[in-house]
Amino acid sequence: MMATRFPLSLTLLALAALTLSGCQKPQVTIEPKLVVVEEVQTATVPLYGNYVGVTRASLDVEVRARINGFVEERIFVEGSAVKAGDPLYQIDDKPYLAVVNRLKAKLASQRSILEKAQRDADRLRPLYEQDAASQLDYDNALSALSQAKSNLAASKAELEEAELELSYTKIQAPIDGLVSRSEVDIGALVGSQGQSLLTRVRQVDPIYVNFNMSALDYLNARRRIVSERAKREAETEGKTVEGFVRITLPDNSEYRYWGDVSFTDPSVNPDTGTFEVRAVLPNPDRELLPGQYTNARIKLSELENAIVIPQKATRVDQGGVYVMVVLPDNKVERRFIVIEHQGEEGVVVKSGLRAGELVIIEGMHRVQHGQLAEPLTAEEYQSREDAKEKAQALEQQQIEQQQAQEQE
Repeated sequence: MMATRFPLSLTLLALAALTLSGCQKPQVTIEPKLVVVEEVQTATVPLYGNYVGVTRASLDVEVRARINGFVEERIFVEGSAVKAGDPLYQIDDKPYLAVVNRLKAKLASQRSILEKAQRDADRLRPLYEQDAASQLDYDNALSALSQAKSNLAASKAELEEAELELSYTKIQAPIDGLVSRSEVDIGALVGSQGQSLLTRVRQVDPIYVNFNMSALDYLNARRRIVSERAKREAETEGKTVEGFVRITLPDNSEYRYWGDVSFTDPSVNPDTGTFEVRAVLPNPDRELLPGQYTNARIKLSELENAIVIPQKATRVDQGGVYVMVVLPDNKVERRFIVIEHQGEEGVVVKSGLRAGELVIIEGMHRVQHGQLAEPLTAEEYQSREDAKEKAQALEQQQIEQQQAQEQE
């Protein structure tokens, strides 16, 4: 039986095919990179104006001496809280008390003279009516009565003035508030002949916060007041800008009470292009003190249906601000955007993004433009990371157990 022979050409082709199949490399599969994405949302974003404010006492009253005298006693504690009517100083009242006593005696004398003049007029009246007294005598009696009444009224006025000056020797707090340091010492001469200013009392509840607003911010704030009636009411109340003000404390924490705009300056400073705004805030615990610098924030306007993304989704290079977008086919696209506003709510995008698109917020360093990515939410990504860590821990535990068995 003869062996079957193949043509040489067929044999060479077969060997070549075997050689090529043996040298061919396995096909490389590209695994998509894991990235954390967030869907682009629309929202109503408030626009705030931020300013440097200064706290001011709602009332700042100077306590001055109304009469001349020497300070005998200082009754208050400097820097303490006082109520209206609380005693602050005692001025030497002996000279004024002596004047009051003298005028009281004079008043008693004038009252006696009036009583005598009244008796004389009463006695002469029936005699005059019976023609037993002359017209001159009766007129003199009436004139003396009128003069006695005038003198008595003048004495009463002098006594009231002296008693008023005597009362001024006791200096009292004019309002509720915090009393400042004393400007005079015990024994000092005060009044028009000496030191007039004794101390100050400042009302800090409520307290004012003053800040300067630009003309552009003023325009945006005015546009929020839609109705003409609301505008007229605001102007009648002395505030052409309405809104609530939020301030910060020295530790940069937000003050728990909101303030309300109570006054706006009707003119703009031509040097700075700003005008003064004043807000009033409750201050029951005296957390704020006059002269304190703070950050003041007021709502100016709103952006409706704004495209909002997190700040961490943006990157900056020479070409501008860009984000990495995962397309429906899981390809990554580098896209430049135009930012309209940045605030606590995030970055408001004016152009370059649409609602519903997926932007990468974590893992941007793993992918480049045109590559594939596997988009995950933050919860899905964390779940995978937890599972990966758990698997690595189990593998490490098995290795340690195996090593322990080998050592035994």
